[in-house]
Formats: sequence, structure tokens, C-alpha cells
Amino acid sequence: MIEQLIPCEHCGGRPTIGCSQRVPEAFNEKSYPGSVFGRDLGPPRPGDRLSRPPEYPPMEKLRRIHCDDCGMSTPWVSVIDDDETTALDHCASIWNRRLRRTAATPGDFQHLIEREIGAADIPFVLDLLARTDSDWEERGPLFAKLARRLIEATVVTFDSWPIDPVLFDAARYRKLVQLAKWIDIDGERHVQFPRIPTPDEHDLCLFEDRIALAVDAMPDRDRW
Repeated sequence: MIEQLIPCEHCGGRPTIGCSQRVPEAFNEKSYPGSVFGRDLGPPRPGDRLSRPPEYPPMEKLRRIHCDDCGMSTPWVSVIDDDETTALDHCASIWNRRLRRTAATPGDFQHLIEREIGAADIPFVLDLLARTDSDWEERGPLFAKLARRLIEATVVTFDSWPIDPVLFDAARYRKLVQLAKWIDIDGERHVQFPRIPTPDEHDLCLFEDRIALAVDAMPDRDRW
């Protein structure tokens, strides 16, 4: 049954079975002194499977389902006649019933369409599709636009924006930071970057390429 549990509604974490025990409610605790095993124990503690002394009554087994990440959980359910399956089925019905996904609205579609979406947004689009339960004639074209945006963004990302230029740009920025100086103007401190010359033979280059060539031609900072 655990593979049928829905991820946590609060954080999307993995649901896990929790175990504990407590003194049966029908037992009169006044017949023995209060201790860490009786009424002084407090609420059930997750993972409590510690054996009790022989003079104490048999403990009531408890089961629940909780999230490993945020701690959201179902109430503790008693295990009757050692039937853990029935108790866990009851916990699972409570856990899955807690999921209340909001219906998709036209604003959700428009927000995604206007964004610069890419392959990383595919789960959000699928979630939006799963939450759509009406107006298919109106929202179908919107899904088509989203699908086209995802395809185009994926193609552009892989074909025209490889990772190497990003790393090179990061190195150029690092060089500019190393060559920067502090200057005081009218009692206020400012950051001054060096003037970067660019030769005339680079006039036909793209704007970003010309800047990149100019920064690459600059000498490194004297580290001595």
C-alpha cells in the first residue's frame, strides 16, 4: 500500500510509516506510580518500541503515516488484534484524503506562457495539466502554446547556449573584479573599473563578442 501513497501535500516529501505505543485508555493508571512508562510519558513518541517492565500492562501499538521532510502526519491509529494491515489502510485513507489540489485557472496558464520557460518547467506544466478538469476547448490551445514554448526553449538551450560561454563569461567577470580599484570622490568611496580599449578591426563583430575580445586581451592583475 505504501507505493500508493501520494507525496506530502505540504512539501512533496516521501511518506513513511511511523510506529509507537501507549498505555491503553481503559487501563487505570492509578494502580501503579507514575513513571516514564505511564502517565508521565506524555503523547506517543515516534519510534517508541521500548519494552516495558513486566508489572506494567501490555502497551497499545500505534501506527501512523508521516512526511520525512516536514513532519506532517496522520493521527495515531491503534493496532487491534495485531492487525497492522487494517491500521495502515486506515492511515493511508486519511493521508491520501488530505491532498486537495487547487484547480487550474486561466491566470496560471498565462503566467507560464509569458515566462521564459525551459526543460526545467516541464513538471510544472504536467502538474497544470493534471489539475485541469474543465474548459478543455478553451485551454487546449493554451496547452499547445506551452508545449511549443517548451520545445523551442529546449532546442535553443541545447543548440545555441552551451555551457562553455557561461564559464568564459564568468572568467571575464572575475578578471574585471580583480582589476577594479577603490577611488574616493567627494568623500565617498566608489569602485572604478579600468578603461578597456577595443581595436577598429573588431567593428564588424557582435556587441557581446567585441566586449569579450576586449576583456580577454587585458593583462591579468599583478598578483605580487
